Amino acid sequence: MIDFNPLTPEYRQNPYPHLHALRAVDPVHWSAGGYCWVLTRYDHIKGFLADPRCGIGLDILAAQPALAPVMAEPYNQIIRTQMLSSDPPAHPRLRGIASRTFTAAAVNELKGKIQKRVDDLFAAHAGTRTMDFITDFAYPLPFAVICDIMGIPDEERFPLEKFTHDLMRTTDPTPMTDQCTHEANHAAIGFRDYFLDLVPRAKAGSLFAHMAEALNEGQMDAEELVANSILIFCAGHDTVVNLFGNGLLALLRHPDQVALLRQDPSLTKNAVEELLRYDASVQIARRLAFEDLELGGKWIQKGAYVLCMLGAGNRDPDMYPDPDRVDITRPNIRPLSFGGGIHYCLGAGLARVEGEVVFSTISQRMPEMHITVDNPPFHRNTFVRGLSSLPIAW
Repeated sequence: MIDFNPLTPEYRQNPYPHLHALRAVDPVHWSAGGYCWVLTRYDHIKGFLADPRCGIGLDILAAQPALAPVMAEPYNQIIRTQMLSSDPPAHPRLRGIASRTFTAAAVNELKGKIQKRVDDLFAAHAGTRTMDFITDFAYPLPFAVICDIMGIPDEERFPLEKFTHDLMRTTDPTPMTDQCTHEANHAAIGFRDYFLDLVPRAKAGSLFAHMAEALNEGQMDAEELVANSILIFCAGHDTVVNLFGNGLLALLRHPDQVALLRQDPSLTKNAVEELLRYDASVQIARRLAFEDLELGGKWIQKGAYVLCMLGAGNRDPDMYPDPDRVDITRPNIRPLSFGGGIHYCLGAGLARVEGEVVFSTISQRMPEMHITVDNPPFHRNTFVRGLSSLPIAW
């Protein structure tokens, strides 16, 4: 038996030793405290996420008496029809509308604009050659990119930053205070009012304009437009922040890999995949079993809540030898970091392109970059793993 508790400070700072221990002893683990199944093997997770016998099951969860008060909060009601929380037939319809902007060709066309923003952010600190990489770079870059994609005017962006921070607090399983709940509700209502106000003046050609057109043509309703605009906006930048932060920390702790990337820029794409694998931003994907099923010699009963530990799967030694080491030449990297199945992250291609531009720029232009603290702190969120600060100099 193993005492698995992902809410401890030690786990939040570094979950991987705990996940290794759980995988070795009980890879399909019943957590009595969490009243859920916990999966830690790569093949189990990948298969479970793609299994049509599993899904989100939001209505089933909402019917649980213990969850009813939380599900009734405005922040949950406003986002309840987002595609991440939807099963067929709603999910493919909503994903089809949003995916028009995330084609490979459309994303690749953004490279020049992303590079310009990267250059400008570093140029702003050229005098001191220091910055907090999270607050000065990793957050403002993807925030600006998703605002551009959605067609949000420059002068209207500032309030949306706080809305995002307050709403993302709800992804952390730690019980929320009354103040946190109030702020999350205020954020969701603020997002709702903003996006509804934006509909008649949506910027032509933007992602939001496509969604507004779908609304006007009856392909989605106003509730779905709001919920999915919030999802795309928040997920489109808040998780990418952690790709940059977690990735840079990993690289700077493996200076031989930075040198290798500098010597051979063609490794950039593979380096991004390795950084996605090594320390994923989204650590957990949750699912519900729609029928009884067997996995790893255990029976998961219909209605059971299942946590797919993406970070654990990414460091499964049966899939990746020497998994706790960064190796940008590692072959056949297929990280679970963007989830799987029909809910595979819509913005995965965009995140990869942003990562390629950022890490290519860092490796080529800033060979003397280093961290100026010993142990940069991580946020307390167990589901979304990211640094709260990363002071660097070059």
